[in-house]
Amino acid sequence: MVGPSWLARRIARLPSWAGLAVVLVLGSIVHFPALRAELMLDDFLHSSMLEGTFPVARHPLDLYNFVDDSDRAILLERGLLPWWSHPALTIRFFRPLSSGLLWADHALLGEGALSRHVHSYLWWVLAVVAAAALLRRSFSPRVAWMATFAYALAPCHAMPLAWIANREVLVSLAFGTAALIAYLRWREQRRPGDAALAALLFSGALLAGEYGLSFGGYVLALEIVRRGERLLPRASGLLPFAVPASAYLGVRAYLGYGAIGSGYYLDPFREPVLFLWMAPRRLAMLLGEAWFSLDQDTLTWSIPSWAMVIGALALGGAITTTFVRSIRRLEAAPRRAAIWMALGSCFALVPVLAVVPGPRLIGASVLGIAAAAALIIDAAWFPSDAELEARAHASASRRRIVEASGLIALALAFFQLVHGPAIAWIMGRHFRSTSVGFARQLHSLRERIGDPSTADVVVVRGMAGAFFAPFGVDPAGMAPARFRVLAFTGHVLVQRRGPRTLDIIAAHDRGLFPGGEANLFLAGVTLHDGDVFEAAGMRVTLLEVEQGLPRIARFELAEAFDAPRLVWLNETDKAYFDGTPPAEGFGRPYDFDH
Repeated sequence: MVGPSWLARRIARLPSWAGLAVVLVLGSIVHFPALRAELMLDDFLHSSMLEGTFPVARHPLDLYNFVDDSDRAILLERGLLPWWSHPALTIRFFRPLSSGLLWADHALLGEGALSRHVHSYLWWVLAVVAAAALLRRSFSPRVAWMATFAYALAPCHAMPLAWIANREVLVSLAFGTAALIAYLRWREQRRPGDAALAALLFSGALLAGEYGLSFGGYVLALEIVRRGERLLPRASGLLPFAVPASAYLGVRAYLGYGAIGSGYYLDPFREPVLFLWMAPRRLAMLLGEAWFSLDQDTLTWSIPSWAMVIGALALGGAITTTFVRSIRRLEAAPRRAAIWMALGSCFALVPVLAVVPGPRLIGASVLGIAAAAALIIDAAWFPSDAELEARAHASASRRRIVEASGLIALALAFFQLVHGPAIAWIMGRHFRSTSVGFARQLHSLRERIGDPSTADVVVVRGMAGAFFAPFGVDPAGMAPARFRVLAFTGHVLVQRRGPRTLDIIAAHDRGLFPGGEANLFLAGVTLHDGDVFEAAGMRVTLLEVEQGLPRIARFELAEAFDAPRLVWLNETDKAYFDGTPPAEGFGRPYDFDH
């Protein structure tokens, strides 16, 4: 078979440095589109914070503090948070190391996107090098390089490479994987220096971001698999991770980091029941993404949760059975390594169940999944002479089991070694295209706003980009004096009721803003007809709530609609266009497609 598996077999015969070089070159090609992306999403907020133009000053180590109690009112009054935001909305993450790296970017590299992408790329290289070292110390060269190939070219790296603000994932992966190597050395040789090094590296993974918690899954799995020790010594083996993790979580809680009132982020410490309720579906989605390179376009929310969970259990059972059969051929040490890495890949998903599923969350888990898939492929495609002899004399039922295992191995080879890299390249191109398109949107916005320091912008109907656009209007990140988004949906009808009043009506199957996990700014609040919101110099009254979301709302502004400083806009898929309300007593549709 000519393809990535054939290439991985050839790489396995190369010296270790040459094989690693080949994987890095191939990974660079696959991820090249992602490295060409422009600024995205939170990148604009970070630029504003670093330039000192964000409405509230941020410390260089606190750039992931987007909304907290001290500045929520200011952001609401400026319209930089939408009118429907949760009254206690908090979105702030304890990532001092990653924040400091962003500050270093700004101080040393300037504002260009390419140089900062190169910085992210170097962390990806470190993560791949560490993964290769971990896999080579545990498995045969062929298995190690197949797993390294699958890991390096996996779709989970596309967004962290394309989105500078998401670099913390790569930093956590680099530190966390290196920490696992030091941890293994300590458990094997009992040198205190290795335990201290592991704790230091785990601390780096955690200070980069909460993704570092995922590596605790591997530490726990390794201690479960270890034999010949009593419970207390095995429990003490958790200390190199448990001590820095406890300190990280304690400081995080003491300083009030986390998320409150957001549908996108779910804090398991504040909402444990909801976290457990959502966990099965999210886990099924993440496993589908990790094993088969599937995403939200395939695993849509239209699929019932029970069907997704049952499907995950069925596929998981088949893969687990094949995996158990595949590792029987291994000696004791690599067999234990296979088990703890596979088990750890599942445990590693638990911390990221707090976020809406996406490939960027599964980097730590993919490390163990790539190893398990490589072991299954190796057992099916490269049997020993004794295994071939046994198959030749096997019963019909035994041969059917072997054939089924071969089909599963073939499927995993396709998804891990062919489909995964292809999806990573496609995702990179998508992020590049999306970021370039948004840059064009910003250009049209600048032309219509003029001087942002005095502009009072009203976006009648906007989409997701409208909440990051204010910080991209000015090269220094200065947002307009006000930037109000009235509706966040694809199509609305606007009816002018008076000189300062209009009604906005959404379609029957849509709200004026999304609900559930798609709503970054509001969760856990039941809306009713007649509810009133006051923010950013306007009063919003919900006239009709349908299926928990407002379908019709009345907007009353403090100033007349024809006030000179008001700039009325409609955000479309191509640019910002004039959004001046219709004459009094008339209506007008506003659409996303222009």
